[in-house]
Amino acid sequence: MTIGPKKRESRSVKQARTRAALIATAAGVFARRGYAAASVEEIAEQAGYSHGAVYSNFDGKADLFLAVFEDYVAGRARELAATQADLGEDAALEARARALADQWMERFARDRESFVLHMEFIAHAGRDPELAERFGARSAALRQAVAHYISGFQAEIGAELPFPSEDLALILRSLGIGLAVEALLSPDDVRPDLYGDFVELLVATLRQGGAGETEGLAAGRKKGRR
Repeated sequence: MTIGPKKRESRSVKQARTRAALIATAAGVFARRGYAAASVEEIAEQAGYSHGAVYSNFDGKADLFLAVFEDYVAGRARELAATQADLGEDAALEARARALADQWMERFARDRESFVLHMEFIAHAGRDPELAERFGARSAALRQAVAHYISGFQAEIGAELPFPSEDLALILRSLGIGLAVEALLSPDDVRPDLYGDFVELLVATLRQGGAGETEGLAAGRKKGRR
């Protein structure tokens, strides 16, 4: 039996493989060294590629970091979906909403390095409006995922929420980030279940309030905007 020559890898496949390897290596280097101390040269060398390979796939260190962050966001979206799949659709609404909050605090507890890294990059991007906008566009994907869950929960409650789902997602995500910051600075003051307790209470309050109270609040907000 004659074995033909091995088929050569296409340029696009090779480039995709190189890009994926650089992103995976960069994630480790950024996490270990931080954004400022990490270098393109170290990332390339650890991945087994030339420095030029980085610049042929990314505009620079910031662009590479954003690619790493995109992978992080995609992973976070899968983690959120898993909390709902693990509980099942027949689980109480309060439990399903709480699971999203608890998952964030659990992830923060086991991977503080990623959170600190993102805060470092936000501080860096805060002095560069264009970079901040690019980071914000990627971060918004998580907020949109939370808004999607809130819209589904709203349909189950059967009442108009006092705020649009996008606004509630922004508030709840900001609260989670704020609690993580407090946990970094004052770890003994932030109970791991505090965020979950609040979200569970919020959903229970909205459910018990029914359509009358929540729709009254929503109507008041609409009237105030006129």
